[in-house]
Amino acid sequence: MYNLVRFLLRFWLLILFLSLEGFCFYLIYQNSKFHQVFLYNKANEISGNVYLQYAASKGYLSLGRVNDSLARENAFLREKAMESFIYLKNEEHTITDSTATKLQLFTYKDAKVIRNSVNQSANYIYIDKGASMGIKEQMGVISAKGIVGQVVKVTEHYSAVMSILNRNFRVSAKLKKSNFFGQLFWSGKRIDEVRLEEIPKHVNVHVGDTIVTSGYSVLFPENIMIGRVRKVYAQPEKNFLEIDVQLSADMNSLSHVYVVNHLQKQELEILDSAVINQAKK
Repeated sequence: MYNLVRFLLRFWLLILFLSLEGFCFYLIYQNSKFHQVFLYNKANEISGNVYLQYAASKGYLSLGRVNDSLARENAFLREKAMESFIYLKNEEHTITDSTATKLQLFTYKDAKVIRNSVNQSANYIYIDKGASMGIKEQMGVISAKGIVGQVVKVTEHYSAVMSILNRNFRVSAKLKKSNFFGQLFWSGKRIDEVRLEEIPKHVNVHVGDTIVTSGYSVLFPENIMIGRVRKVYAQPEKNFLEIDVQLSADMNSLSHVYVVNHLQKQELEILDSAVINQAKK
């Protein structure tokens, strides 16, 4: 109580001034329509800004759910795309007919990247889907912009993916305009560049040409984007071109990917094994 009295005695003039100021503002507000409208609009403006900030924060926090939903939708749409089917031709229908028989070759499972490396000679990516979601080793992995790698290890809920930025990664790729194909791998020089070899020298290759998957691998469907030609080398002592390819996918900012399931993979592997055994006889 003593301290309260001391405080009032010390600041009574300031308290009186603030009280009178407040009373004056009250009288002005009560007797002036202009000030009433002004203060009402100002209060609405402040509350509106607060609401917008709240809505923006709420929207930002829900982006993860939105991205997951879009990833699932994209996986569904990829399964309906032409490259996910074989269109069978018979006497009555051509492969372009809408009534032609279709055989599903590929399905897709969306996944989120939880770990990624790009600065090693052998880079790997970890995703949040595993055996419980049907993921298996030797499945291809792509992003919305291009190929990413292949699954090499699987646990119950997670998978490790050998990145395209891994010296051990190889995939068959082709020039989209001419269909000439070769082996594509990472040279280890840049994280946005891979090397395509085994393209014959007589093939016309230009900077900017599109490089896609050939479809000869069970990892990826045909014509999945890989990148564009950045530079072409024609060594006099070699019969094949060496082509630097700028990746279409930004490997340093991956967030969502799609695991590719080749539905006829086991049948092809059985056929490969039979051919190899036959060749050994």
